[in-house]
Amino acid sequence: MSLPVSRRALLFGVPAAAAVLASPSLRTSAEAAQSQLDVAHQSPIDIRTGHAVTNLALPALHVHYPTSIDLAIRYESRDSGQPGGCENRTAEETILAEIPAGAAWVTVGGVRYDLVNFHFHTRSEHRLNGHQYALEQHFVHSGPNGEKLVVALFITTGGPGGTLQDRVLATVPMECDEDVHLPRLNLAAALPYDLSTYRYDGSLTTAPYTEPVSWLVLAHHREILPVSLEHFQSRFPDGDSRPLQPLNGRRVQYRPQH
Repeated sequence: MSLPVSRRALLFGVPAAAAVLASPSLRTSAEAAQSQLDVAHQSPIDIRTGHAVTNLALPALHVHYPTSIDLAIRYESRDSGQPGGCENRTAEETILAEIPAGAAWVTVGGVRYDLVNFHFHTRSEHRLNGHQYALEQHFVHSGPNGEKLVVALFITTGGPGGTLQDRVLATVPMECDEDVHLPRLNLAAALPYDLSTYRYDGSLTTAPYTEPVSWLVLAHHREILPVSLEHFQSRFPDGDSRPLQPLNGRRVQYRPQH
């Protein structure tokens, strides 16, 4: 479902006329299909900070995550029905935690987006000035009409450990194994204090690569223990990230929020 024009303008500062032109619901199906072929707005992208437009008028990101939550961590398999599916590794697979309905959410411009799941990709799918981080975590949210909003967090090694990411990544299950149950996770501390974000209109990074998705890529990263990263990467030795996609004229905006 396409994001309403006013809401897309609010999230990204899209001029009203441009937002109307970008909305498939306001065009014929043939025009929408042709536009999809001509100017796909796919993710991930390489974010060039020097080209990002600082926009203080964009609404702040407000995070409402609990300080204690019990979660089940599972291996998200995309080939479990195939012979040998438990041994195959593809870029479509990851480690995922589903969030109980109504347990966590963010608000942007007064609109609530409920957290549906978080998962990981190695190496990072997005890049920052061409730099690819060791890991990227996606917090996937759903709006009141099913709109998708993803908060992306770059992860690198360092720090004392003890983060939510360390606890989750240290117990990554194998494909087709039982889920791992982790009690009393501090989801509220999963994101950095500085919530400055790079924002753009994109897509899911796994099939069917649905558009549109509102991306808020955090400018500040999280540090984890090297052993946590190694444990996750041992499950995905060839990685599980999608290649970079062309920007196709999109404008990335930067919303500082210290």
